[in-house]
Amino acid sequence: MQAKNSSTLRRGGNSSRRAIRTLNPAYVYDYTLRCAIHACLEHQNKQKLAVNSRENRSSGSHSSSTSSHRHSVHLSGVSDVFGNIADKFVSDESNASKDKLTKPVVVGLMRRLDDIKDGRDVSKTEYLDRRFISIVKQVRDIVKQHRYRPQGSINDLLVTFLRTSEAELKKSDPNPAVWFKDLDRYVVLFTEVLLLTLKEDAPNSASAELILTLNKSILPPKSKKQQLQEQRSSSNNSSNNTNTSSTDILDIIENFPMVKTVQNLFQIENSIHRQKIRDLQSICTESNFFLDLKQLINAVNTNQSFPGRREDFASQQAYDAWVTREKKYLQGLMTVMVTSPTFSLNISNEQDVGSTNLLSGANVSRRTSESKRSSIYGNTPSTDDSPYTYIPNDPRSYFRLLMNMCMDLDTKIAPDTERAKSSILSQASEDLLRECWTTWRLSPPFRAVLYLETIKNRMDIDESQSEYDIFDAKDAMRALDKCLKENEIRNWTINDRENLIRVFEGLNETCLHFLAESLSQYWRVNPEFVKDQIDLLDSIYENPAYLEDHSDPIRQFILLEETIAGAAVSRWRVLEKSVLNSQNDDMTNLMHLADKLIKELVGVAKKFKKPLKGTLHLPSIVMARQMPFFVLEMENWAFLPEARNAPIDVTFEMYDKVLTLKRLYDQYGPRQKSALFKVESWFLLHVKRWLRTTAGETPEWVSNAIKQDEFKAINEVTPHSSSIVDLFTMFHQAVDFVQRLEWPNRLQECRFNTALSKVIGIALEQYTTELEEMITMDIYPRYYKEEVQNANANFFDRARYQLIGNRTHGKASEEPYDFMPQTCAKINNIEAARAKLDRLYQNMDVDEIAQEMREYESQLSSFANDKATETNTNYLYSIKIVRAENLPPADNNGLSDPYIVLEIDSKPVARTRTVYETLNPRWDQVFDIWLTDETVDVLALVYDEDVIGADEECGGVWFKLGPSYYGDFQTHELVLNFNPQGRLVLRISMEGEKDDIQFWFGKAFRVLKRAENDAAGLIVDKMGSYFRQILNRKSLDKLLGRDRSFFSSFSRSNKHVEPTLQDCEDSIGPLLDYLEKNLKILNDNLSETNMQLVVLRIWREILVSLENILLPPLSEQLSEWKPLDDYEFHVVYKWLELLKILFNGGEDGDAVPLDKLENSQYYALLAINAAYNMDTDQLMEAYNAAVKNQSELKLRGGRKADRSKSVYHSKNTMKKRKSSARKSASIELPNSDTILRILRMRPGKKVRDFLHNEFERRNNPTAFANLESNNDEKKQVTDIPPVPSLPSNDLTPVVPLR
Repeated sequence: MQAKNSSTLRRGGNSSRRAIRTLNPAYVYDYTLRCAIHACLEHQNKQKLAVNSRENRSSGSHSSSTSSHRHSVHLSGVSDVFGNIADKFVSDESNASKDKLTKPVVVGLMRRLDDIKDGRDVSKTEYLDRRFISIVKQVRDIVKQHRYRPQGSINDLLVTFLRTSEAELKKSDPNPAVWFKDLDRYVVLFTEVLLLTLKEDAPNSASAELILTLNKSILPPKSKKQQLQEQRSSSNNSSNNTNTSSTDILDIIENFPMVKTVQNLFQIENSIHRQKIRDLQSICTESNFFLDLKQLINAVNTNQSFPGRREDFASQQAYDAWVTREKKYLQGLMTVMVTSPTFSLNISNEQDVGSTNLLSGANVSRRTSESKRSSIYGNTPSTDDSPYTYIPNDPRSYFRLLMNMCMDLDTKIAPDTERAKSSILSQASEDLLRECWTTWRLSPPFRAVLYLETIKNRMDIDESQSEYDIFDAKDAMRALDKCLKENEIRNWTINDRENLIRVFEGLNETCLHFLAESLSQYWRVNPEFVKDQIDLLDSIYENPAYLEDHSDPIRQFILLEETIAGAAVSRWRVLEKSVLNSQNDDMTNLMHLADKLIKELVGVAKKFKKPLKGTLHLPSIVMARQMPFFVLEMENWAFLPEARNAPIDVTFEMYDKVLTLKRLYDQYGPRQKSALFKVESWFLLHVKRWLRTTAGETPEWVSNAIKQDEFKAINEVTPHSSSIVDLFTMFHQAVDFVQRLEWPNRLQECRFNTALSKVIGIALEQYTTELEEMITMDIYPRYYKEEVQNANANFFDRARYQLIGNRTHGKASEEPYDFMPQTCAKINNIEAARAKLDRLYQNMDVDEIAQEMREYESQLSSFANDKATETNTNYLYSIKIVRAENLPPADNNGLSDPYIVLEIDSKPVARTRTVYETLNPRWDQVFDIWLTDETVDVLALVYDEDVIGADEECGGVWFKLGPSYYGDFQTHELVLNFNPQGRLVLRISMEGEKDDIQFWFGKAFRVLKRAENDAAGLIVDKMGSYFRQILNRKSLDKLLGRDRSFFSSFSRSNKHVEPTLQDCEDSIGPLLDYLEKNLKILNDNLSETNMQLVVLRIWREILVSLENILLPPLSEQLSEWKPLDDYEFHVVYKWLELLKILFNGGEDGDAVPLDKLENSQYYALLAINAAYNMDTDQLMEAYNAAVKNQSELKLRGGRKADRSKSVYHSKNTMKKRKSSARKSASIELPNSDTILRILRMRPGKKVRDFLHNEFERRNNPTAFANLESNNDEKKQVTDIPPVPSLPSNDLTPVVPLR
């Protein structure tokens, strides 16, 4: 700390700049030239030693050199060229370092090679050689890599050309003997081009020795005779060269590159420069240089001011280390000089030399005047009277001026000269400075700090900052770091350390100024340039010496945030002004502004990914200033009246840009983010507009998709048609649109998806309804024609239609209907819609959305819900009467003409049309009923329409309507049991909707599933009408040749011959052909799932048709039908077997599996055989047992039927019919309804009373149970609990129908 307060140090440090201004450049020129002359003499001595050593080697190895000339004569030219160059650079490494590749050489050579390559230079015919041009192209590309920072030497260019030429020539022929002459010729051509470049484009880039070598290499190869003559004359010439060396030494010194550099540096005329060399030639001798070394050692030993003393160092340890290192270096130089054979000490005082040790530190009085020499840290005198020959009186000031002059020369006067490695200086200047500071004994820390200070001063003077300035400063910092590693800062002189801190402080201010200017144009600045500036600051801040005096160096750097913020605001004004266009509306200008902002911010974010020095995150600072301005513009636009009706597509294009800016702000904005982007308030209105528009356009989309569909399978693998693909493509586009919004409010996004699910559900319902109508029109075209005709018919036509129904004149049978592939495609579309809807369900994350909505609704108060419930007092119920099954026959033909009437409070509210001659009618009619919020009981009555007399009531059933049953607004399918028999299928829904996404998807799934089942039912109903035309008792009579007319009882021609299996097959041949044809159509066009559903329902319809041949319909009246005899019974079962074989696939059995065909209904048909011919009393007992068994089975949950018997085991033959009847107890009997149907064919009052009692018990089971006399039976009836039914069917109150 005391050393820092030394007055000597302060004088020296403060006088450095003053020394540069007052120093006489003539003195600097004088001592710099002395150093250059010394370098030239030293170089000459080395050359002499090298020549002598080569002569000694050549004389001692003449035989070996002779043998070396015995190489292949084909490559002698090439060997001469590269052999000479190799000898040159191996023998003289100092020249090799001077002949480095420079920028002027690279630029000039590239230009000349381009002229040859492009055909502009045709001065020689060889330039037109195709192979030579190819080689030139490759070499030119290699040279181009050195255009910015040249590396290597000029000799490397020749080596590169040689290797490239050999590789190119080997492509044509691997034998060198074929192309050796071309290789020799190509190398000579390239050497000529290189020589022209060195002479004309870069005259100072190569040494004279290299030029001479290259000139010799392009001469023709010498013959052996010429080589021998040169060897003989070499000995004679060596003596002559020695004699003439003294006369040519002046020319050698004058032409020495370093001497010429000094002349160029100080701009000295040739005559004056030559005279100066002549004047200094007698002074600049080896002996004087040797005496300078001796005096330096003496000064070190005596603690003189130059080259250094104890007071200049902060510690004794640092001073001792310097003394040891300095003496070792000086004594080493003296030892080398003394041991050199060319050294001679020519001084007048021979005694001193003889009596004093040359390597000792004894005091030598040679022009020494200590009083005349001031400290090197003190003021510099006006005249130089240095006691040294080569060292000026103030070497530091001399060197400072010399370095500045070198920089001015290399950067301003000759900027294209070759630069030294990692330096702003040229190689020539670098060599000159190295020679001077080595000779003047300047410390490495001084040189490193001075170089950095000089670079810093140039950066301060140059107002236009450049990347090269930063690169130069970084190179200077690297040199300083290297110096710090080699010389610990604790061993530096006090003055050098203070200069370092001062330079660091100035460089820090300069870098911060540069950095502020760069960051003020952050949108266009090169991030690497900023990084280089920060790296330079890091080098300063990480220096231990700087940190000792500056504990918080980052504080000034943080102040740059204000600069960046101000630049961001200014840049915003420029961007805003650039997009303002009075011809555009506000939205267009805002979109253009958003585009520019996005582009610029994305670029800034990419450039500056990490915070500057871990503290200043430039994108965050910029966005924190610019985003509030943009948000203000958005606020102004969003509340404009014209913004509410802006085009939707343009609005959402704007939304995408705003969302991009929001993402940028969320990712790169400040950590303490405020809710700037109010996307919900800006665009919520427009999202709702889009949803309304989509909902309004969807019906048209659905209709257009159906109109454009030809209902053909897309391909063999995809059985559905194009309309369902088009429809779901629109659905997915809408869903993707909502998902791509990335709406910031999750609850609102869930509501968007819920609203979109409503649109999808309504569209699918519309699509399904239209497809159902088309399928019904395909299958029942006559029905739609009759509907139109009846609407326009007169009174008499309607009366006739009411009297005869849909019975046709003439033939009662209708033509069988063949299904169309288009109908199958429509059914497949319904199935495909379910599968696609399921994938859409997963894609929209419906379950997650529903859960989030429920959680939100659970947090709301119930006030709004209660208020809404109070206002909704009326409800609209939609009741679709689908069909009825197994109705009781009311006409003599065993059929009925049913219609349905709905009554509330004994008042009819709805009536269906009449379907004639059927026990399984289908209406598919919809009725709308308005009711209050109270639950009401509705009675559904089925009537048989009669032409004469009142219509007969055939049954009825109760069901309920109320919000508690249908408050979910879904469609419920009810299957109600008529009293006394039959079933009614209803579909009831309460009009309304839920704000629940699962509600709409569930509704759509149900609609599609019901439509799929209804379509299958339509196919079965259509085929069933034809089944009944073939499978009836008339077909039996026709097969057996019987006539059931009135006169048949008087005829004896009826035959009793059992028909063969072929006869049975022929009798239903049209049915078999019809099934084969249509089942193939269905199988080829329906999907696998739909085909399985349809074919099993067709099979069940066939079983019902066969059952209706054996038994009359269920009724409490006796039937006019007679039981079939054995022949007829046998035929029915043969038909069953034939049809089963057909459905199974014939001999292959590859169609419907037998386990599917032999179902419970199949075995129930077989079970009729066991009871068909039983006695009446046994049948009644069997009926009671069956009722009891069915009640027990209900309690136990049911039991599988015994299916161990085959068809033939069950039906038996005619001969064994009676024996099988006796053993009926061991055979499974049919159910109770089947036994009642058999009893209808038995005559007698007992049977009539039994049927009447059973139907009374069915109609009023409670009243009948009270009249039972048997307690055990009564207990069985009353103790059996009611069987729980499905929720959708549990609507019938236990009250009488009337």
